[in-house]
Amino acid sequence: MAGVAVLMSACTKDGEVTITLPKDYKENTVVVSHVTLDNIYTATKQEDIVIKNDTLTVKDGVAVMKVDPKDPSWYNILPPVPQMMQPEFYASPGDNLSVTIKSFDPLDYDVKGTELMEDIMAYYAVTRPLQQEYMAMVSKSDSISAEVSKEMMDRYDNAIKKFVTDYPKSQALPMVILDLAGDDFKKAYDNLTPEAKKSILMPAADAMNKEVESMIKDRADEKARKDEVASGKIDAPNFTLPDLNGKKVSLSDFRGKWVVLDFWGSWCGWCIKGFPALKEAYEKYGDKLVVIGIDCNESEAEWREGVKKHQIPWLNLYNGHDNDLYVDYNITGFPTKAIINPEGKLVDLTTGDEPEFYERLAAFIK
Repeated sequence: MAGVAVLMSACTKDGEVTITLPKDYKENTVVVSHVTLDNIYTATKQEDIVIKNDTLTVKDGVAVMKVDPKDPSWYNILPPVPQMMQPEFYASPGDNLSVTIKSFDPLDYDVKGTELMEDIMAYYAVTRPLQQEYMAMVSKSDSISAEVSKEMMDRYDNAIKKFVTDYPKSQALPMVILDLAGDDFKKAYDNLTPEAKKSILMPAADAMNKEVESMIKDRADEKARKDEVASGKIDAPNFTLPDLNGKKVSLSDFRGKWVVLDFWGSWCGWCIKGFPALKEAYEKYGDKLVVIGIDCNESEAEWREGVKKHQIPWLNLYNGHDNDLYVDYNITGFPTKAIINPEGKLVDLTTGDEPEFYERLAAFIK
């Protein structure tokens, strides 16, 4: 019986983390914060997350802490001077880890003791230099070109995908794939191995998967809607709105003409950015085309000021905060432009400032 008691004691022994601090660390204490993964996964708002701080004594450059004996948790070692990135690790009850911090700034540390953390450190060894390279570029320049940003993002994405390929059974993968976007995340998630799915970090990937599936469904629904619109079989929903003089104007008043509806607001930078191209089309097609600006989500005074400031030459109508028109025209963002043919059918619905919109408009009007 005594042997069984000793064995049970060994099995229930608390995990321990040994933290070796940088050689130039001068403080007598170090603070380690932690939050349970269950708390992170179940919290519905930021206020629900409970972060606990432990102040550890530092002796001969080393601090020792106990792992939370009840729940897998995420830990952060707080630098003496606040930094954007901190040494971090995940630990389950009973895990024994060693954390060696060479430097807080720039961040340089290593964690050993569990397969999960050693794989995470292997991942950081690949991606952290890319992050630091990008941050250094940002600190040296007020603006980075779209081409340079894309090249950096491509390198980062490729590094993640290579890690996923090289470590297919790693329990770090549910965390790693969170850095992928959209379809890339979905592909990696669907191909996670049974070994990777055993990770304490899997609920984070599951939550992200629900969001991505919802996004993919919304995207498919939007495409189906656009395909339906492009068929030319849908009647453009009629509406009646006031113009700048207070006169009520209806869409049906313009049957027999090509019409472009521009849903916009003076608060919308992309809407304003698109005005020069729309003005060019307005002048180009003359009597062949009616352009109607429909102001959304602002006060009447702001609408009038926006029309005046941007010298908008076409017919301007005020919709304000009426959501019914957004639903009728399936508006998911601004600007949204709709093309309506002379028969009153919707033939194109475009969200965002898309140059190809004008190519399609030209093809329709000929």
